[in-house]
Amino acid sequence: MRERKMGEALPILTSALRLDPEYLPARLKMGEALLGAGKTEEAGKIYEGILRDYSDSAEAYYGLGRVKAALGDQVQAAELYRKACQLFPTYGAAHYGLAVSYRKLGRIQEAEEQASLHERNNYIVPPLPDPLRDELRALDMSAATHLERGVQLEQVGRIDDAIAETEKALDLDPSLAKAHLNLLILYAKIGKAKQAEEHYRALVALAPDQFSEAYYNYGVLLRDQGKFDEAEQAFRKTLAIAPTNDAAHDNLGYLLERQGELEEAANEYKKAIDANPMSRQAHFKLGRILVNQRHYAEAIEQLQQTLTPVDEATPSYEYALGAAYGRAGDREQALHYLEQARQLAVTHGQTTLASEIEKDLERVKSLSKSSQLWRETDLRRVAPG
Repeated sequence: MRERKMGEALPILTSALRLDPEYLPARLKMGEALLGAGKTEEAGKIYEGILRDYSDSAEAYYGLGRVKAALGDQVQAAELYRKACQLFPTYGAAHYGLAVSYRKLGRIQEAEEQASLHERNNYIVPPLPDPLRDELRALDMSAATHLERGVQLEQVGRIDDAIAETEKALDLDPSLAKAHLNLLILYAKIGKAKQAEEHYRALVALAPDQFSEAYYNYGVLLRDQGKFDEAEQAFRKTLAIAPTNDAAHDNLGYLLERQGELEEAANEYKKAIDANPMSRQAHFKLGRILVNQRHYAEAIEQLQQTLTPVDEATPSYEYALGAAYGRAGDREQALHYLEQARQLAVTHGQTTLASEIEKDLERVKSLSKSSQLWRETDLRRVAPG
């Protein structure tokens, strides 16, 4: 079906390029259509031509990467995807392509790192220079246009401008539910709780069961304000609409854990992991509960899932794993992971954390093999932020 649709698009794109052979959006679409229609080598020529004219086109590098991947050249594909990510670091699709190529090349840790970046930037694409589109948009004062502009501005970090554009959309159409949702998220992001709540209530009045994201983001806002009972209800409402929202399960688990409802909290963390096996926080929190229940083997299995991708959070996760081995009485493994955590903390410039780990390393080294290696409360102390 997709191949047929792409084939149908080819004559339209060909006509557009006859009118303006240098029109970049049409050239990129032509490459995508040829690739989708199975004309891989022709697509490759289109993308190569674009890169001769636009050497900084992340989308062309991504498209050529797809061509190389389709031809079975994963080494070249990975290099092209990597270049696309270098030009536009939050390019979700390029990170996904790179993750797939790395996995096929046996570079599993790097694949997991890229998969995590894809998850974080799933819907973000490079802004495409298009003078004709910009001229048309300047004439188009519709609510939908202002809403789209707001989304694009948020993607490049211009939050105040994104809010202004989205507010214009609401001025033109006060019933635009997606605008209320976006403003809820944007105002919460800059700490303006009152405005965020206003848009939450307006959205719920317009579409009470349509947007699970409204309840989730409102729940996060309430949690950050210390309104834990209300936050719990918001996360439960989120899950009533979207049962596989891993972040909502994780947050609900955290609130239940605060209340001492450890079995219920553990179940929520397990649901978060079922929905998203890459959720490091859910693995960590479940592991923490299991450690405190003295189910050490199961806890260590969960904590081991937190070690990739290697980033600024990894030293804390390594520290937690070392602590778990210490609680389990495994001195050798405790020392191994504590030392790794210390080295990583130094690498990431986390001097306070490195100092804390150093103290615990010295303490564990001084203990005999028969001593209790870790106090009951220490695993919460080493929790990643």
